[in-house]
Amino acid sequence: MPATKARSFVDLVMTVPQPIPEVNLPMRSPNMIEGQVCFMFSKEEMVLSAEPFRYSLVLKFLKQRHSLDAIRMFIRVRWGLMGNAVVSSMSKNHNVFIRLTSEEDFNKAFSREASEINGVSYRVFHWTPGFTKEEETPIVPVWVMLPGLPPNFYHNSILKILTAPLGKFIRSDNSTRCTTRTDGARVCLEMDASKQHLDSFWIGTPSSSFKQDVVFETLPTFCSSCKLQGHNKTTSGGVKITEDQDVAKNDKVQEQGEERLTEKEVQKETRKSQVREVRDKEIVIQEFGSLNSPVNKENISDGEMEEQEFVPDSMK
Repeated sequence: MPATKARSFVDLVMTVPQPIPEVNLPMRSPNMIEGQVCFMFSKEEMVLSAEPFRYSLVLKFLKQRHSLDAIRMFIRVRWGLMGNAVVSSMSKNHNVFIRLTSEEDFNKAFSREASEINGVSYRVFHWTPGFTKEEETPIVPVWVMLPGLPPNFYHNSILKILTAPLGKFIRSDNSTRCTTRTDGARVCLEMDASKQHLDSFWIGTPSSSFKQDVVFETLPTFCSSCKLQGHNKTTSGGVKITEDQDVAKNDKVQEQGEERLTEKEVQKETRKSQVREVRDKEIVIQEFGSLNSPVNKENISDGEMEEQEFVPDSMK
């Protein structure tokens, strides 16, 4: 049995959640506003208090999520983070809070293209002090393609310049960084889904200029009325949808999809059973020359037989 490598003290410390850095604010007395006790904080104090959560995310799962331990294990194994990710529950059971410790880890987690954990899809949000459980922020990670962009523009410094009017540059994908494909650059941006965005712009050089198209691969729709992703004000008919209704809708869609899949599998097995029955009858006909129930023979191969919806005469 191979010997297990002993974990260092640093490794052990890294896996244990550490206390957040203390923020010291001056003591103050409460104010009375309309007979109610109220504590007031300045904008600068709010920014200071949120500093330890600068690289934090909220995952909103679109159906019943897995346990926190399962989510922690998935993140530790699959996300490839350098530091520790502190995963905790939120007041909404479908939501999970993830506190990261570096911009590199944040960018990697925020821009993941596979937005699912063990088969359960989620929407990811950058946490800010203004985050509420009832509404979704329109600020989302979006993968953008710049088709036909020459490879000499693939440097991150240039891509940041070109995409600045669209949103905040997060990263380019591996094929762009390594130029393993040169049919266009692909980048992830932090964008406001509630706004209209450029679909093209011009790039000028001393020798020439050209028009550059912009393709938004993952830009979601956003409803300014419901403050939720996945639909807009037109498709919602002006009726406000709550977050609970949004989650329930996604649960129903998932269940219907599973039901359709199950029904399809049943139909497939039924067709296979019918095919096997036809084959058995044809073998009998070939050997004995007759059968009580006539069989509709088809001059097809075994592979074709599996794919066709073949129904014997006796079953029609």
